[in-house]
Amino acid sequence: MEKFKLSKKSKERLETVETPLQELVKRVLKKSEHDFGIPPYGGKRTDQEQNNLFHQKPKVTMLDGFKKKSYHQSGWAVDIFIYDEHGACWDCIFKYEHVADLMKKEFDLMKAEGLFKESQKLEWGGDWSGWRLPKDYPHFQIVG
Repeated sequence: MEKFKLSKKSKERLETVETPLQELVKRVLKKSEHDFGIPPYGGKRTDQEQNNLFHQKPKVTMLDGFKKKSYHQSGWAVDIFIYDEHGACWDCIFKYEHVADLMKKEFDLMKAEGLFKESQKLEWGGDWSGWRLPKDYPHFQIVG
């Protein structure tokens, strides 16, 4: 029996991203000690949705969706939010780190199975550093 399941809304949001990324998220949720879901705009975004997030206060993205594109716009990025006893927890960094470790391991397994191309890599926003790339713990993207 599965410990956690995606809600109907999270499933709908996840279904907007590329199929291998959907499978990665589903596999990780089955193995995770932490429940998580997909927030609004956590899946594929239109150019305008990306631009709206760019103009949102406080700023949630550095990419405007027109001049600077997000991997969300291609369907190769997903954001998660981890639940704790109070609801969605954006500051539970150690929980995001645990899920990110699972994502990385599962990505490597799926790559070995041929579900991702050899040229593709998984990037986690929690590994980003510097002023141009602030840490983004909920964010995962497939590049390459």
